Amino acid sequence: MSYPVSDSRTLAEAVQAQLSTFDNVEVKVDVRDIGGATRATLTGDFDLTISAAIVQGPDFALWTAFHSTSTGNQMGVSDPELDAALDKGRVATTDAERMEAYTEVQNRIKEVVPGVWYTRAVPAVIYGNNVRGVTMYTLGSPLPEELWLTS
Repeated sequence: MSYPVSDSRTLAEAVQAQLSTFDNVEVKVDVRDIGGATRATLTGDFDLTISAAIVQGPDFALWTAFHSTSTGNQMGVSDPELDAALDKGRVATTDAERMEAYTEVQNRIKEVVPGVWYTRAVPAVIYGNNVRGVTMYTLGSPLPEELWLTS
């Protein structure tokens, strides 16, 4: 399933072409409008979709994308060990506990293989040479309260 944007369609067609080399594998590209694609994603009405798990800080993004009880778990991952590691990371009180928990999460994701990652977003912002205090957060948005101008 693909969203109705050219990049998604192009990627879906590339995957279709690559998988067509296998015997007994048939891939149909199903481009849906935003409402239909969102509905299908939320209900699991697809075999393969183009999706994202954007990770800046580990807790929110990883728990949302991969915990079996999360409504954001569009891939339908259900792995008790992964859930336990995600929950452990969520309640960790020290950096060492968080590191241990998210190392477990990483190892479980490698074992479970919930998806195939094909790109990595690199957040960026372009600004003039008289703008100072540019600090990025989340998906590459600058913190507006930190910005200031020179004359």
